[in-house]
Amino acid sequence: MKIPKRTRNLLFHVLSISLAVLLIWLSLRGVNLGEFWDTMRSANFGWIPLVIGVTFVSHWIRTIRWHAMVTVIAEKSSSQITIRTLFASVMIGYMVNYALPRAGEIARCTYVSARKKISFSGLLGTVAAERIADTLVLFLGLLVTGFLLRERFHVIMDVIAMPNLPWVWIITGCTVLALIIFLGLRHQALSGLQSRLKNVFRTFLDGFRTVYQTPLQWRLIWTTVVMWFLYGLMAYIPLVMFGLHVNISLTYWDGMAIMFIGALGMTVPTPGGAGSFHFITILALTSLYEIDSSGATAYAVFLHGAQLILYLATGGLILIFQTRNRFGKKSHRGHDDFDNIKPY
Repeated sequence: MKIPKRTRNLLFHVLSISLAVLLIWLSLRGVNLGEFWDTMRSANFGWIPLVIGVTFVSHWIRTIRWHAMVTVIAEKSSSQITIRTLFASVMIGYMVNYALPRAGEIARCTYVSARKKISFSGLLGTVAAERIADTLVLFLGLLVTGFLLRERFHVIMDVIAMPNLPWVWIITGCTVLALIIFLGLRHQALSGLQSRLKNVFRTFLDGFRTVYQTPLQWRLIWTTVVMWFLYGLMAYIPLVMFGLHVNISLTYWDGMAIMFIGALGMTVPTPGGAGSFHFITILALTSLYEIDSSGATAYAVFLHGAQLILYLATGGLILIFQTRNRFGKKSHRGHDDFDNIKPY
């Protein structure tokens, strides 16, 4: 029996949101709300502009890396594409991810493909290459983190033991079940499309090959290094903002370790990593760094909430701006004003 596409999508979103709600509940249960609000009020919010600045710069660096690969596809299609157009698509992608898990990559490729008439499958191939590179960095970072914190990980194992926290095993089962259902539905959705998949896959590989076809391979390396360095800074600044770095002398490298651990939560198919990011980040802060639950919760809630607001606001403004240009006045060259700004 074939399940309608709308039903498949609805089922996936219900599973995703339900998992997020469950993980948020597990993350916040037992937290003293009074102490939590006291921690929030005592934070030095003067650090927020720096957090926003670092976030934008990190995504601009990501865009520069993506541009090095997209340029190869653009040359084959005789299209001109600016870094600003790609940056707009990246921010739209982050916005979409907070509503529809794993849909951000599709959204950013759709945005560029529709505006510049570039192969969607080719663009998706470049994004897949990006994700693989980032996964390798994350894997390496987790290995280094595990080695440096090896003497503390027994605390987490004690916390997640069955007698102490059976909900962890329930969540694991729910996650596996959601993954099985999702993959099963996706497989069913692809049935009957074999004739089209060959061409799509061929174009996808063309996009993936841009990693070694681009003449800007050095750019792929330095942008990856700088981008992940900034991600670590994004994780460390809130530690300073809430004063969590003082009592146990947390350094930037501790912030980097927390970022790598928190990134695991973002891989769970929940809207924007909601719940899963909170759960694993709070667990790491309380177990590995012995930070009180109110401080750890304030850190996780702020970091995730700030990114949510920033991405929704930025992505929404870009869409409004582009829609107004499309249906309102056009520039004298027939392109959106966003593309007419001269690049640096």
